[in-house]
Amino acid sequence: MSSPHVGASIQARMYASIWHKVVWVVAVVASAGLLAPPLFFIAAKKRVVSMAVPAVYAAIIYGTAVLGSLVGNPKNWVGGVLAITMIVAAVHASILDADWKRDQ
Repeated sequence: MSSPHVGASIQARMYASIWHKVVWVVAVVASAGLLAPPLFFIAAKKRVVSMAVPAVYAAIIYGTAVLGSLVGNPKNWVGGVLAITMIVAAVHASILDADWKRDQ
């Protein structure tokens, strides 16, 4: 039993040009990951990723910030979680169009 997504063409390109990709990746890094959920929401609307991806990024990024402010940050765990999430989001944003190919 094979998946219907195997061999299916991508609905839309995420980035119009290489500069568009660079701007988004730099924006994710410069905002310390806070712009990752909106980026992946746009990707989900274009059907590049599932709608669960922006929800997971939002829960991790915004949830960590809120939880850190409520319970405190005695061992500096909030910065570590946000830094790791930012790196993962930047790498994920940079490979969104990696499998996109022009129709021959």
